[in-house]
Amino acid sequence: MLTILHILFAVLTFGFAVYGLLTKNFEYQNFMILSMGMMMLVMGLKEFRGKRKWVAYLMFLAAAFILFVAANIFLTSP
Repeated sequence: MLTILHILFAVLTFGFAVYGLLTKNFEYQNFMILSMGMMMLVMGLKEFRGKRKWVAYLMFLAAAFILFVAANIFLTSP
């Protein structure tokens, strides 16, 4: 289940990034950042279930920062 979520959020992030680069329309950049934060959170959960706990903690920290930035963008954008 975590692998499916990881792939889903990776494809969403990649899709939003490619769309923005090809069309020069960065309207969906907020959703790209949100999906990237969720992808990092899922990756942290996968690592936490494995043997590498310190990598999981770093991914949780990165996911928290990315999700904080995404929430800040959503709350401050008109």
